[in-house]
Order: sequence, then structure tokens, then C-alpha cells
Amino acid sequence: MIKLTRLLAFLFVSLGLSATSLGAEPLTIKFATVAPEGSTWMNTMKELEKTIREKTQGQIAFRVYAGGVAGDELDALRKIRIGQLQSAAFSGVGFGQILPSVRVLDLPFLFRNDREIDLVHKEMEGFFAEQFRQKDFELLSWAEVGNVHLFSQEPIRKVSDLAKLKVWTWSGDPIAKETFSVMGTNPIPLAITDVTTALNTGMIDTVYAPPLGAIALQWNLYVKYMTSLPLAHSTGAVLISKNFAQKIPAEHFRIIKDEFHRSMERLTIELRKQTEESVVLLEKGGIKILPVPQDADLKEFYRVHDQVAQALTGKLYPKDILDKVYDLLKKSR
Repeated sequence: MIKLTRLLAFLFVSLGLSATSLGAEPLTIKFATVAPEGSTWMNTMKELEKTIREKTQGQIAFRVYAGGVAGDELDALRKIRIGQLQSAAFSGVGFGQILPSVRVLDLPFLFRNDREIDLVHKEMEGFFAEQFRQKDFELLSWAEVGNVHLFSQEPIRKVSDLAKLKVWTWSGDPIAKETFSVMGTNPIPLAITDVTTALNTGMIDTVYAPPLGAIALQWNLYVKYMTSLPLAHSTGAVLISKNFAQKIPAEHFRIIKDEFHRSMERLTIELRKQTEESVVLLEKGGIKILPVPQDADLKEFYRVHDQVAQALTGKLYPKDILDKVYDLLKKSR
């Protein structure tokens, strides 16, 4: 019997037979995102899932819950912690609940161009990956969300223009709350899933999103203006429960991480191209794109960064992390 068992094992290895090919269920990763079906993000995710399934010989699979069907990011985080989900794509609002210090990357008016964004993300990834690990999560990859712009019913050309507007802020986001408070308005906190209704009823008249996001969520139907000056760059990240990750064979986990990095890099290039195209579409659809403010008005927006960064130092992130980011930006500039 022992010889027969060894012979069968040898044959399985020789023929490349896996447990899955014998009918065993693959290890399934339940993954959540607010990105809607049909979006570039979801198309990338489907291609990524197929690649990982093939490279692991069917032993790793994803079950993707798109379009916020698993709730918003805070809901997804709660479900990961209780084991209903294992992984999700987060913006700063979500992963900031795990590791507040990483929100330093979402400070308003921090970056001037894509080159600065890419440099800081690359140089800080290893540091933040270890920080996430200490919080029981593995960082699979940064994930492009994009530059966030203000969309409003009234033009925003100066910081003082915000004071008369009804501005939405993502519930639970301390950076957005602090930013809009510094800009002289009292923001209205709502879950992202409630924004469309609030726009439709007039509860709010100003939102912020990447241009692609505004179109996908159809917020562009309720506003007239978009600022060219980005409010911030929204950092995204794909995280997986560390406890669940430890159940994944090491060689398969390396495949997952490598493929996520490759896919997110390609996605970043594609999203930036589509962002330019979406701004053209928004303008054709009747939204007026406001030019970047000049001189004193622009400096006023940059002073908002200084005030918010100072106010949140020691609360969201320590000064040394902010200084690391500033040092990288100084070298770049």
C-alpha cells in the first residue's frame, strides 16, 4: 500500500496534476471594491484574477464584490476583520482606519505632478508595507485612484469661494474634514453610497472625486464646474488579511503580489490616459473646467496644505514621516 501511494504521488507530480485538477476546491479570496462593473479597474481585476488562477494552476481564485455591493470601504474593512472578506481595494479613508500615518500621502495640494507621486510611492512602499504588517494586513500593491478635483454648482476660483457652498466630506475622513474646515466651510459627512441622493435633493452641492470617478458615479450630472487644480492625490492600496495570507502557500503568495504590482502599474498608465479623456468628455457634457488659479490665489491654496499638514502632525502621522515625504519631494524638485 505504501509503495502504491508513493507511485501515485510520483505520477501526479510527473503529470503536473494538482489538487484542483482532482476536483478539490481552490483557495478563494473574497475581494471587495467600490469600483463598478465595466470600469477599467474592474476589467483589470478580472484579467488579474484569470492570470493568478492560471499561474497557480487553479489553486487560487478570487470572488470579487464590485460596485460597493459589500458596502463602502469601512464596511469592507469590518468584514475583513470578522472573516467575511479577505481582501479589498481601499482609498485613504479605508486604509487610514488601519494605519493612519499612511494618510500623509493624501494631504491636500501635496504633489505637483505624476513624477512626484510615483517617486514618493515607490520610495515609501517598503516602509508602509512593514507598518501594515504590524497591523495584521499585507500590502499587495499601491493602486491608482488618481488626482481628486472639486466639482460644484458654483465656481471655485479662490479658497474663500468654499465658504458659501454645501460641501460633502467622506464620513470618517479626518483629512477631508480638516481641509474643508481650513478652507472656511463646515463639510457635511456622508458615506460615499449616499452622495448621489444628497446631490439630487440639494443637501450638498460640492463633491470631490477623480474625473473618471465622477463620471462612473454619475455625480457629473448634478454639478456645473470642475477645478483644474487637484485638491489632492488619492492614494489607493490593495490589502489582504495577514492571517489569511499566511494560509496561502508562499510560492502562490509571491505570484499574487507580483501580478498585483504588474497589473496596478499598467492600470496607473491607463487610468491617467483615461483621466485626460474624461476631462474632455466632462467639458463636452457641459461642465466648465476652471483654470488653475494664479499668483496670490494659488499660494492661498498651497497655504491650506501647510495648515492642514501642521494640524494633523502628531495626530495622524508623526513628524518624521512627513519630513521623509518632504525630503523626497525636495530632491525631485
